[in-house]
Amino acid sequence: MKSLKKLFRRCWSVIRWQTSRLIFAAIGVFGASGASSQESTLGPFENPTPQRLKVPQGNERFDAREALNGAFSSPEQCAHVPNGLWVEVDGKGDCVRYYSHGLSESDNAVALVYIGGDVMLRSAKGVRHITPIYTSTTPRKIELEMADWSAAAGRPALFLARAGIYGSSGDHNARRSHREINLLNQALDLLKDRHHITSFILTGHSAGAQIAAGLLNRRSDISAAIYSSGMLSVKQVTTFWEHRRDIPGRLLYDASRYYDPIDEIDRIDRHQAPEIYVISDPEDRVVPFFSQLFYVRRLRALGIHPHHIYARAPGPQHHLLAGHAKKVAALLAREASKQEIYRAVLELDFQSI
Repeated sequence: MKSLKKLFRRCWSVIRWQTSRLIFAAIGVFGASGASSQESTLGPFENPTPQRLKVPQGNERFDAREALNGAFSSPEQCAHVPNGLWVEVDGKGDCVRYYSHGLSESDNAVALVYIGGDVMLRSAKGVRHITPIYTSTTPRKIELEMADWSAAAGRPALFLARAGIYGSSGDHNARRSHREINLLNQALDLLKDRHHITSFILTGHSAGAQIAAGLLNRRSDISAAIYSSGMLSVKQVTTFWEHRRDIPGRLLYDASRYYDPIDEIDRIDRHQAPEIYVISDPEDRVVPFFSQLFYVRRLRALGIHPHHIYARAPGPQHHLLAGHAKKVAALLAREASKQEIYRAVLELDFQSI
């Protein structure tokens, strides 16, 4: 009886929100979007309105409106964007920006690359907003973080900005797509050519780990991959999210078109697999632990032996483990042993108590 009541409530919720979406699409009533009139949010069915890419520098902050609505660029503008890479995928070009420290003008045998998570979140009713930490971030802060990371690793370090955020053009609403993977895959190719990089130590946090795992599926120049709180099994995660919003997720996005690293996991060369570290908090409330464990088990079924480290992330979300991932990447760059890496992660956990 309880399951029937739950099913009825779910069906009614789908019908109610589907009707709201159709009304909003037909007559454009703003109130149906569920958002306020401020530029700091977008309603669940509201279309973004992209503008020309802004190019913040130094201590200028990134713009929340741009992150919500997206931005477009051109090869001519991208040529003047600091560390800009013009990348064309599916007949459309975007300017991908990166922030670096420690790159040599000659050869760079190994470079560390960090790919961050989402900065756009949805409320229970599907309203989109940007995290406060994003609007308090500046290019200068990222450059200082890369300087610290490079010093810890003794190698060059780069922050690769995803489409639509942190100075890259594109649409952050279109994240998790095959195009996002292809965009950053080509960006890595351009980075290799520009800076004479031989191999990458790739680090991804949360949804950035989805991209990093996708890149690992497709590349042979990744010597190590480190994922923290990773969205590594996208189908499982979207199913998990589907039942935790008032508005059903299937009305907000087409998850069937998302890129799932699991679908191409068998493309990893199992005979010359890189070092893989998956760092998880079993209490993660954003990306469920079972989805990360599923990825690890799939790797092991292929004969690949990843290191799965259980760590402690701050509450209440138990999700933020990017610092752990960067620490592991730095130690791998210095050829630390597995025991040294596990000890370092344990020390970070004690520091958070």
